[in-house]
Amino acid sequence: MEPNYQEMYLADLKLLAKTRRIKLYYIKTKDELIELLKMPELPLAMRIEKMTIHQLRAEAKKRGMSGYFSLRRDALVKLLFPQDVNEAAPNKNEKDQGEANKHHEPEEHDPKEVGVEDC
Repeated sequence: MEPNYQEMYLADLKLLAKTRRIKLYYIKTKDELIELLKMPELPLAMRIEKMTIHQLRAEAKKRGMSGYFSLRRDALVKLLFPQDVNEAAPNKNEKDQGEANKHHEPEEHDPKEVGVEDC
């Protein structure tokens, strides 16, 4: 019988998610955690994301691949799961940072207007 997740506290849900090794469980909402905990098996993208380099190498060996041992984790994931790579591990360099990546030239201001005093 499945536990009644709706009646559980968020802290208890997070503890269950941690034991199931759900990535980023600590920032998920109660509803997101309940949805994930109700699944009999996590989505492929989440399973790929939590695989270690050793597990990935074992998968490559099982598939009879060669030249995989020197690859970094992200390259190995792309090699093993090319269709799922965008879902599983988005490129960390392409994070959506909104306004953070925009550069604005400073405008000319009177120092007295912005609160800067002359020394």
